[in-house]
Amino acid sequence: MSTERSDVVDHDPPSGDGASIALTLPVSADNLFKHGASRYVLNFLADSPDINVSIRALSRITPFSERATRQAVDALADAGLLEVEPHGNAHRVRINRTRLHVPTDPIESIPQVPYRTPVRVACQYLKSEFEEVLGIILFGSVARGDADRRSDIDLWILVDDDLFAARGAANELARTLEGLQIPPTISLAEAESVDFETHWETIRERLEAEDTNWASAERHSFELIVETPASILGQSNRVAPEKLFGEGITLRSTKTLERVKREVITNE
Repeated sequence: MSTERSDVVDHDPPSGDGASIALTLPVSADNLFKHGASRYVLNFLADSPDINVSIRALSRITPFSERATRQAVDALADAGLLEVEPHGNAHRVRINRTRLHVPTDPIESIPQVPYRTPVRVACQYLKSEFEEVLGIILFGSVARGDADRRSDIDLWILVDDDLFAARGAANELARTLEGLQIPPTISLAEAESVDFETHWETIRERLEAEDTNWASAERHSFELIVETPASILGQSNRVAPEKLFGEGITLRSTKTLERVKREVITNE
């Protein structure tokens, strides 16, 4: 996530840019960038702008202590990036939405452009495979922007299906995806969300055709982790909250996913 100099909020971020937050200069908080928890807090709250949570809950999506998280929140709030409101004996924290720029298409938030089309392809397969996808979160090196050729594309999927059957289907789908030669862009739709969905059946046929010759196409490894709203509460450590929520990019969100996020980090 980047910061931009801005005295007037621009709600139309440049095409192709990911999420960003406007920072008015000069910076009033000398310690704004010194706290390790800051990037986790900003990423989570920007990725979930409708959520407001306690500092204790926020500390669960960072690898730092509650005290260190509080210091990060204080610095970010002093800079106007967060809003902190009293809530009983505690405080609730949320992103300052007037400073936030979020692309309409969340896949545009993936830092490394060559991974956007493979992730989009995987999301389309997931929508076709499962009756109801309640949420998709990209996490790991591709979400952080430090992936290389050895990196998996890690996707966490929330479904409203039989968990055992859904995990079996996800394992089979991962093998299917790993067998595809996926190009970094698809000229038929320019890998843009609306056009991609409109032309999906044609794109899928070409991806699965044995004689398809996509320019610069590559195979990718996929790790698909499936949970249900019930299972995630009992197995929330399967993926550490700081990796899933503190670093992740939500590609598909629903009210159910937002509720699950709150429940996991508040242990409610």
